Amino acid sequence: MKQKSRRWYILALLIVSMLSLSCLTSCLGQRTPQSAFYDSGTSDLTMTGTELNQYVLYRFDTGASGRTLTTPSAADIVSRFSSPIVGDITAFAVTADGSNSVTIIGGANVKVKPTASTVAGNTTHWIFFELDNVTKGSEAVTAY
Repeated sequence: MKQKSRRWYILALLIVSMLSLSCLTSCLGQRTPQSAFYDSGTSDLTMTGTELNQYVLYRFDTGASGRTLTTPSAADIVSRFSSPIVGDITAFAVTADGSNSVTIIGGANVKVKPTASTVAGNTTHWIFFELDNVTKGSEAVTAY
């Protein structure tokens, strides 16, 4: 009798593990892999949705003056998710490589919180996008 209940327990554990792995795989498959970094050098950057998919770190040479990074539109950010839902998050980092800062400006329908609006000189700051509205034509995102 004990042998039968152990088999049932092991089978149930195996099924739950397989379902968990399949969920994890589908979550990881929502976006394309990101590579090393985008070097903007001494230029400002208006980021595209494609660049957001490609890069995890954006470097700016801020030795001579401050730089500006404009985010993609909310529609472009939402479109990078295969099945977006309100509350989904994606992130990237910005490095101000010099004594001046990088100012973050939101693209269309992207609200940038004060904590995300400036990357101080000689620092790296993570920017998190949270999806606020995923309805086609009414997309909205907040940057933290």
